[in-house]
Amino acid sequence: MRQSRENQTARIADTYFSLLARTFPVMCASDEFHFLPRVQEAAGFLERMDDLSEEAITSVVDAVRSLQVQLQKQSNSTDFEEEVDRQLLLHNMAGLLIEFEEVKSWRHNPLLYLKVGCIGVDHALNKPFQDTKERFGRTAERLSGLRKLIDQGNRNLSSIPGPYYRVALDVVQHAQKYLDEILLESDRREELALPCAEVDKALSAFGRRLRQVGPMPAALLPSASVEELVQRHFGCTRSLEEIYSIAEEEWRTNLEEIERLRRTINSNRNWQEIYESYLPSNEGEFDLFQLYGDEIARLRNLCIALELMDDAENQKLVLAETATYLRPVRSGASYSAPLTVDAREPASFYVTIGDQTSNSPIDVLRRQRLHREFRFLSAHETYPGHHLLDTIRRNLDNRVRRQVESPLFYEGWAYYAESILTESGYVEDPLELLVDCKRKLWRAARCMIDSGLALRRLTAEEAAGLLVSVGFAADEAAAQIERFRLNPGYQLCYSLGKYEILDLRSRFLSSLGWKHFHLLLLEGGEVPFDLVAERLEKLTKSSGQMGVD
Repeated sequence: MRQSRENQTARIADTYFSLLARTFPVMCASDEFHFLPRVQEAAGFLERMDDLSEEAITSVVDAVRSLQVQLQKQSNSTDFEEEVDRQLLLHNMAGLLIEFEEVKSWRHNPLLYLKVGCIGVDHALNKPFQDTKERFGRTAERLSGLRKLIDQGNRNLSSIPGPYYRVALDVVQHAQKYLDEILLESDRREELALPCAEVDKALSAFGRRLRQVGPMPAALLPSASVEELVQRHFGCTRSLEEIYSIAEEEWRTNLEEIERLRRTINSNRNWQEIYESYLPSNEGEFDLFQLYGDEIARLRNLCIALELMDDAENQKLVLAETATYLRPVRSGASYSAPLTVDAREPASFYVTIGDQTSNSPIDVLRRQRLHREFRFLSAHETYPGHHLLDTIRRNLDNRVRRQVESPLFYEGWAYYAESILTESGYVEDPLELLVDCKRKLWRAARCMIDSGLALRRLTAEEAAGLLVSVGFAADEAAAQIERFRLNPGYQLCYSLGKYEILDLRSRFLSSLGWKHFHLLLLEGGEVPFDLVAERLEKLTKSSGQMGVD
């Protein structure tokens, strides 16, 4: 009976992953789309572009609903690890159905088409290949597929919220620049010239279509409720009221701490002035890439010293300027995980430096923030943050947990990773502690906004005021609130996820010890935290209070 039950879960998982890899090979190969799993089978379809036609999406939704029903009909397994896999699959399927069936982002979000298309071409060019013939052949196929994808967008888009509209017009221009870069850098430009020209023409038509549809208020569009996403997709059992209280407490605690640091550093200035005037290095010209590269190496050594990893755990990490087409939609520093453990496929840590000779206010402020927060940005994106977590996930034997991510676990771990720097004594300077505290206020504000707007505990004006208080200009704060409303639930993942990890640590660290607690946490996969707690409880009992270190 057990073998039959195990085979049924595995069969459903394999059917689910294969269906998505064949229909959405780009999205499944990218970590840009949290509502889909990272299906390693997608590496076999690098010539194929995603199909976002209404017919394809309807077919996938129907098939996933059928698989979901089969999983729901299964009785709870007596094997706990098998039951974790079943629950993880159900939560992942719920996220897909919310995105495609309820929110219907494919009808309202032009960025979906632009990001999928450009990422798909990028993958064709840069994922591992046998020879240049294969590389450029699949790139030409993806370029042809991109033109068809944009045509699907022209047909599907019925209304566009203002924030998507403005950014999408910017991305269209950046995508056209990206095409120019492909031809400029390619030694096969004659082979790619025609498909690039056709895509460029399609992008121009897409821009005209966007202007024809025009922007509309974001509040008028359908969106998933925050509570629905938190419970169904993230698998969190806490109420929104409880989540809001967690964020409020984090906000209060860090306001007190940042005020204490202010008095220690300079009692005659407010903390915002101290933050904005601080730069870690003021000695003339310096190289931001060198700064980040050196820091990543030091953080990796710190993780080894703290026994969060061993020296053998390493997949190549490339530090690079953010790809042209991603600059309007990525923050100044971001991470892009590889799909597989192929040594030829590195991870990427993107930094948006831009023109370092530019003295425009936006460019100067971006460079200053990247400089000021480089330790914490590096920790969040690389070691002990996203890169370490992703490296461990991709090497798991369990095929469900190897391919399914949870935004709550993913962002919660990366935010928790930043705190390791201060807890371990790696960061001790009061000015750097103030930078860390400011980042904590920003995370708490986002969690309060995400849950508070849903609960109607905050108005849009009050929410924007929170962002202004942590350094945003008033107009940018208002724009951020609009964007948060279009992606509900994600903003609370940082603070709530970190809170859950700290709660687990308070319960299990004394019995498991530092090394084993973190090892068991990371090697268990990105599963809902109530299941993580149950798993750690079982492992603690079965090991008889194993190895306190």
